[in-house]
Amino acid sequence: MLVISARITVNPKDTASYIAGAQKILAPTHAEEGCIDYSIAVDIANSNMICIFEQWASEDALMTHLSLPHIAEFLALAASLDVTDMQVMKYEVSSCGPLQLDI
Repeated sequence: MLVISARITVNPKDTASYIAGAQKILAPTHAEEGCIDYSIAVDIANSNMICIFEQWASEDALMTHLSLPHIAEFLALAASLDVTDMQVMKYEVSSCGPLQLDI
């Protein structure tokens, strides 16, 4: 399994456009083969920071996702906006399970 964690900071003038574009890719991405989870959220401490969390069954599923038209369209939109910082990390996960919390 692969996990992608991204933090994208957008100039305040472009945040609404980025979010609107991101909303359009959620449903088609969730329907893709190999997509385990795909979530996009606004950071509660910084409304211009977008957090993306993805889980993919395989590298092939991720590469297919990145080649699809709805993602190409979204990436073109993002490239046209003032993204001031972007950190994207890919993790290869060999095992996972629930974390027990005493709350």
